[in-house]
Amino acid sequence: MFKNTAAYVRTFTLVHVSVYWVVGSLFYQISGYEEALATMEVFQLYRPLESISMVLVVFFGQIGRGALLSLLLYPFFKVLIQTKRAWLLMFGLLLGLQVLGSPLFADGFISAEVATVGEFIESLVIGIPEIVVQTLVFSLLFVGLARRQAKTAGLQRT
Repeated sequence: MFKNTAAYVRTFTLVHVSVYWVVGSLFYQISGYEEALATMEVFQLYRPLESISMVLVVFFGQIGRGALLSLLLYPFFKVLIQTKRAWLLMFGLLLGLQVLGSPLFADGFISAEVATVGEFIESLVIGIPEIVVQTLVFSLLFVGLARRQAKTAGLQRT
């Protein structure tokens, strides 16, 4: 697969950060994030987004997040990548980690502030679709890169 653990972590993190910025930028433009960031309490820490310091915090935070996710998945990676539908398994695993652990999901699900199921579902319209798309694109790209690395190294999947 990868030459060593550092190469795996580096590739995982680079793909994670790249997908995060590209998909995040697209969703920011098409999903009304500016209004959500200004009004939703869960985004209070991300204000003002125009601030270069906030952009740097988010950027370096994603580098740390990508590295952490890569290390969490590393013990399972060799088994995962050798399965027929590795991208789907990685997508499901990451989706569970990122959506169920997301403050967008957990805050409304756990707190009593959301009065109805409809309001809870409506609150998921901002953020969760972006996470799903990011996770899907990341899984497809990263597994594709890992498979290409394995192929050039002469390893076969089962």
